[in-house]
Amino acid sequence: KGLDEMSRRVMDGAKLLGSAGMDIIVFPCTTGSLIRGYGYDQQLIEEIKAASGVKKAMTTSTAIVRAMKAVGAKKLVVTTPYSAEVDQVEKKFLEDSGFEVLDIKGLGYTDPLCMPRVTPDMMYNLTKQVLEEHPEADTIFISCTGLGIIDAIPMMEQDFGRPVITSNQATWWATLRELGIRDDLGLGKIFQL
Repeated sequence: KGLDEMSRRVMDGAKLLGSAGMDIIVFPCTTGSLIRGYGYDQQLIEEIKAASGVKKAMTTSTAIVRAMKAVGAKKLVVTTPYSAEVDQVEKKFLEDSGFEVLDIKGLGYTDPLCMPRVTPDMMYNLTKQVLEEHPEADTIFISCTGLGIIDAIPMMEQDFGRPVITSNQATWWATLRELGIRDDLGLGKIFQL
């Protein structure tokens, strides 16, 4: 209910930001931008542009799909701080977007205030466990813009030997690329593309 309510308020925010002369408006929430299924992220983008008058918009779920395609992802393992119910919605979105989700495991949190309290080692250990069960995965996705794990991406890629995509990293990458900025921020393989 909270994710659905948040996505309904996006247009109010877009209207306010539209008058500030932005080049792009981003809705930075993974599950909030996919909670209504495949295509919802694109619907949000069009609604943000219409509400704000800004020519470019991005959502985190759109950015994730772009990032995964850029690294050539086919078979994913996904870790999240979410409940099993939210994980299943995300799994369906990813599968409908053309990826095989070998496994998705969350920490089971439903309170959004818990997300920023998740430590990089918690996600590292969960990801390691899931990857050990599915060594055929070619890409790792760690979901949630509320996680503060972006600095751990290079270490994870080195340790796990695969591209690691996270919600914040993908959002930054796709937004910068949408604006024509190709800087490598040192936050994983995706920034080298």
